[in-house]
Amino acid sequence: MVASSLISLISKKIIKPSIPTPLRIHKLSFVDQVFHYYIPVSFFYPKNGNDKSYEPTHVSQLLEKSLSKTLSFYYPYAGRLKDSSTVDCNDAGVELSHVRVHCPMSEIFNHPYTNAEHVVFPVAQPHGHDEGNLAITQVSHFDCGGIAVGGCLSHKIGDGCTASSFFYNWGVLSRDISANLSRPHFVEDSIYPQSSDPSIVSKSIKSEEPVGYLGKRFVFPAAKVNALKAIFSMDSGVCNPTRTEVVTALLYKCAVAARRVNFGSFRPSSLFQVADMRQRLNPSLSHDASGNIISGFLVPITNEREMNCPRLVSEMRKEKEKLVDKDNIKKNAFISKVLDSLEKGKNNEFDDYFCSSVIALPLYKTDFGWGRPAKVSMATGPISKLFFLMDNQSGGGVEALVMLDKQDMSIFEKDPELLEFAIPAPNL
Repeated sequence: MVASSLISLISKKIIKPSIPTPLRIHKLSFVDQVFHYYIPVSFFYPKNGNDKSYEPTHVSQLLEKSLSKTLSFYYPYAGRLKDSSTVDCNDAGVELSHVRVHCPMSEIFNHPYTNAEHVVFPVAQPHGHDEGNLAITQVSHFDCGGIAVGGCLSHKIGDGCTASSFFYNWGVLSRDISANLSRPHFVEDSIYPQSSDPSIVSKSIKSEEPVGYLGKRFVFPAAKVNALKAIFSMDSGVCNPTRTEVVTALLYKCAVAARRVNFGSFRPSSLFQVADMRQRLNPSLSHDASGNIISGFLVPITNEREMNCPRLVSEMRKEKEKLVDKDNIKKNAFISKVLDSLEKGKNNEFDDYFCSSVIALPLYKTDFGWGRPAKVSMATGPISKLFFLMDNQSGGGVEALVMLDKQDMSIFEKDPELLEFAIPAPNL
């Protein structure tokens, strides 16, 4: 599917905050400094009968006004990078494009790989970071009358929780421009102090161009997730494993098995799991706390005997319980581990796999006035060997976006153990 041939531009505007920004300088934390890519999220709303609220002129007026007010709360996104440690909150604004997508929404839904969904993002490489813009948004009008609202939000300003809150509250203000919102509190560098060492900051975690790997979506229904929990809990010693733990374990095992087939022998590997720290800090933070408030843990696999799901669940739980370590937080230990792993991976010493989960976030509750989305999309990327997990539309299950090398994906997507529990898109 050639995305550029499907899209024509209707309009493009710069939307500025509805009131002047209260603080001119936003200080970046160390985590903010090393992340150098966008978080691309899009929400699909099929047209409901003859509802006139989908009419393009109405939609543009509604979303432009509500985005302006949203930016008065999330003002760093409307600013510009001043240098490697600060954002100038100058109210420069956020680009909002309206485009026509010359196909029905179902054609995007029914495509086997997620690169087809890139038509709803405002840049060709949705994870690739534009130095000039900390947020870019797009409204896509399909031939069938359906609408997708999406955008690319800089990871330098916030993590998945921050991005989710941005879109959720944009939806709230679209439904009621006078709604009372809890003002987000940007933690800046209060948790992870910024670094002034240019040799460290230069080791950015950047998006790769998705050449040689694919993204594919798999849905684990609630009943199948519960079955995995029951199976893995018996041998793992973890009484109540989470959805993230059991699904990640199965995905990792199947991905390593596919890699073994293509490489010809077992390769040592590691799984790095990203974790939200808001409720793990003491004192804990609310979801209104905005920024990159994340950490993570590493599970290494050195031989094939260690590669079984109950053991993986057990190791993930053990490492997760070690997360609240004030010394590690202050030393930014988890980011150093990620940077070291990526560097070793480039040298072909072993395989790195990463998992990020936003299962607890209200992505499927984001309502701009057309009800809940039929689908929430994350773009392929920013790197290969990545599992991205979110809640499914009906709740209780898991949607997994899996990014693997093309050869590995060809084996992975046929794995009988995986297919016992997961349904690959578009076979839903």
